[in-house]
Amino acid sequence: MIPTITKNYQNVVISTGNIINNELGQRQSNEELYDGLQKTLHDDPKSSTSDSVVVEIDKLHGRVLCATQELNSKLTENGRNEISIGAKIFLNKNSTESVNEALEALLNILNVTHVDNVVLAYHPNVASATPLATTTPRSPCAEAAAAAAAVSSGGAPSSNSSSVTDSANSWSARNGDQGISDLKILYKGLERYALKQQIKQLGIADLDAKALAEIYKTSEVAPSIAQVNLAACCVVPVELQEFCRDHELVLNTHSDPELLLPEERFSFLAPGYTIDWSLRYQVYVRCRGVLTAKGYIVGASKPSRANN
Repeated sequence: MIPTITKNYQNVVISTGNIINNELGQRQSNEELYDGLQKTLHDDPKSSTSDSVVVEIDKLHGRVLCATQELNSKLTENGRNEISIGAKIFLNKNSTESVNEALEALLNILNVTHVDNVVLAYHPNVASATPLATTTPRSPCAEAAAAAAAVSSGGAPSSNSSSVTDSANSWSARNGDQGISDLKILYKGLERYALKQQIKQLGIADLDAKALAEIYKTSEVAPSIAQVNLAACCVVPVELQEFCRDHELVLNTHSDPELLLPEERFSFLAPGYTIDWSLRYQVYVRCRGVLTAKGYIVGASKPSRANN
């Protein structure tokens, strides 16, 4: 464990460095993040083992940086116009300060003036995503299969078909008007960087068509990327497909969990701190589509004494 950072700072930023060259970069995103943080915070930097990591402590800014030199080498082995840098911010609380901190950390640690795209995943009510039914719930894919079976046998789809399930579990249904209002403000934080040409394209993850339309119509820099999690919805809703087609949004799928790292797991890695935000960046060589760098950056803080 690196003690200096946890003793002296109210707020810290932790960078895993480039994880693509080891086994950490071949797993689910939540596993990659946890193992990357564990390696950064708990590996002994004085160890002589072959898999030991070089960890720097930036005392001025309260940062723990893993293998920064190797990361910078990967970013500069090709010209900036020859690589594409994309990032995804994971946020579970309404905080424009967290959006700003995440973007500043991204630009600073990668030592670039701009990134090509940033996608925001905002899930303030993760717990409410659990099914409320008293019977054993079926996945959306199972519901869709049941509906298809009913039709093929000459019957009609049940009222509990996947479309109803998807609607009940949609982002809008779970987060309401207040959630959309908060998301608009968070998105404005991204727009400020886009207007300064520090982000070339903006994106939003996991919204249903209603919420996406709200963001789109009030935006100054419209999103050009929409992500949908197929773990929660095996078939992309038709309304979302149509909205993206009509407004020329690129529709991508992903498998990231809504809560990337639960507090109880993070507290084991950095006792006394809670996660404010996390992000993942990926760097591709444009002409070959080769992933050359990938890593995570996390912002954390100690609860204020007023809340203790």
